[in-house]
Amino acid sequence: MEVNEKEVLSTILLGNMSIPSSDILFIRGEGNYSNFFLKDGRKILSCRTLKYFANLLSEDGFIRPSKSALINPSAIVHIDFKSQKTIRLVNEEVISISRRQVRPLKEYFLTLA
Repeated sequence: MEVNEKEVLSTILLGNMSIPSSDILFIRGEGNYSNFFLKDGRKILSCRTLKYFANLLSEDGFIRPSKSALINPSAIVHIDFKSQKTIRLVNEEVISISRRQVRPLKEYFLTLA
């Protein structure tokens, strides 16, 4: 039986729970902890840093608009690169884009269009 690598990469283990990356809207870093916000409205706190999860989820297309957030691109509703420099998600959460990430993110989304 062959194991699909993408399936293995797109599952995060948090304690005794296995969470598919497609269920994650975004992850907010809070010091040495990471707070997961899921599609079903649940919030899960992990004792690992955001950097740890950024490395795991980079192949699933997750983007890091600032030092304190990691976003699933499928959860994005609107991006404002001009005045507010924010990303609005499907759950109405607004994530700010750091000054240094505006240009790289803009270029990234232009290549997708």
